[in-house]
Amino acid sequence: MAKAIKKSPTWIILILFSLITLFPMFWMLISSFKIEQEIYLEDPTWFPEVFTLQNYKDLFTKFDFGLLTINTVVITLTVVLICLILGTMASYGFSRYPFPGSTIALGALLLTRMVTPSALVLPLYIIMEKWGLLNTLTSIIMGISVLNLPFVIWIMKPFFDDLPKEIEEAAQLDGLSPFRIFWKIALPLAKPALITVFLFTFIAGWVDVLFAMTFSTVPDAMPLTMGLLQMQTGYKVYWGPMMAGGIYVTVPTFVLSYVLQKYLIAGLRSGY
Repeated sequence: MAKAIKKSPTWIILILFSLITLFPMFWMLISSFKIEQEIYLEDPTWFPEVFTLQNYKDLFTKFDFGLLTINTVVITLTVVLICLILGTMASYGFSRYPFPGSTIALGALLLTRMVTPSALVLPLYIIMEKWGLLNTLTSIIMGISVLNLPFVIWIMKPFFDDLPKEIEEAAQLDGLSPFRIFWKIALPLAKPALITVFLFTFIAGWVDVLFAMTFSTVPDAMPLTMGLLQMQTGYKVYWGPMMAGGIYVTVPTFVLSYVLQKYLIAGLRSGY
């Protein structure tokens, strides 16, 4: 009992912080079910007086969220695939096959992750323009991948450093090639790190707005985040559909984070 009383202030603080953090989500959720007139009331209502799903219908009938969803899924899964393949191979190479200057190269690579993303926009825009990739999903995918690859290497390298080399040496004696050792032994043992990287790169691809806003001006190459931005015009802000769109965009990342939270926590603890 005394132990519980001692912990109660901590629990109270954590609950308060949780409520403060979740309140915007709660307000966005209830607003997504309100009609437009109720959203603009001077005295806001805590729950919808007139419950409606029209805002969610408008996402697909007025704002083309069907196409934007497909674009976002393509962008996100491709970014995840690129980052997992290149990032894990690069981090394994840095861990197992050091070369003269590899420490400096790794440090320089990781330093690029500290650069603000907006600083990369102009040089990447010039590159995409010269390659004729503007207004395509490819340009957005490349921008997000370039930004997140150093982060993937940063997360994965400590895992490979901690893996027992004796296992790989035994596999090498059994005749396995370096690639098969990487594929059959190193990757399965680094599962927590892979899941951590998957989750972070998924979220990065799903919620990106900077590269999408810079590299694309046509609906055929826009993600969901750009659909939300288009609800704010010079004449009107579509608050109802915007709240519904916010929930629509947030739910997949929330569900994925909840399902993978055990692996995420284990991965972060093991990696550092």
